[in-house]
Amino acid sequence: MNIITSELTRLLNYIFTLTGDLGIAIILLTILVRLLILPITLKQKISLRQQQLLSKKIEELKSKYKNNKRKFEIEVQKYYRQSAKSMLGCFVGLLQLPIISSLYFVIIRMPVEVGTIIIPWVTNIKMPDKYFIIPIIFLLISLSPNLLSCIKYLKIADQAKLQKSNLIFMSIFNILITIKAPVALGIYLITSSTFSLFEEIAYRLYVKNKCLN
Repeated sequence: MNIITSELTRLLNYIFTLTGDLGIAIILLTILVRLLILPITLKQKISLRQQQLLSKKIEELKSKYKNNKRKFEIEVQKYYRQSAKSMLGCFVGLLQLPIISSLYFVIIRMPVEVGTIIIPWVTNIKMPDKYFIIPIIFLLISLSPNLLSCIKYLKIADQAKLQKSNLIFMSIFNILITIKAPVALGIYLITSSTFSLFEEIAYRLYVKNKCLN
């Protein structure tokens, strides 16, 4: 973890030297890291989707072979072998956690106290946004991926519906973690959430094109 953190800190300082703006440097570093782990996150999403489809198929087998236990066991073993492959993709997805965690700590521990051209009403990005604009923007963007199912073309069949209570809880949680947080962290969260939104759109298009729907 320390190696990852030190390398990200060095990279952030290098980008800051090139751009002369710490806010822009945070955005570029966040995008760079998310691009590097994009294959892992997409593989994880696809693996989870395959797990859902396999579970559905096994339920269908239970109904189809309810009077033939031996045949049911044989067919289920075939699906379990497929399931083992997709579970590997889920575990691979855990590799991204140390990178994201390190990036988070790099940003909140930045020693410099400067403003940024992208948020002109803030003079120090180590301070919270007193106008609460950053928390509101983060709230809207972070919830956007959960609302993609409202777009017919991007809707995935059999996808679990997000409960209103969960949506409210997420909204409150997102506001609480950003309302007093440094603007620098807010920039990171907004950039990462925006990337997640486009990542989710790309994943849904992939699912439809590959007939994983």
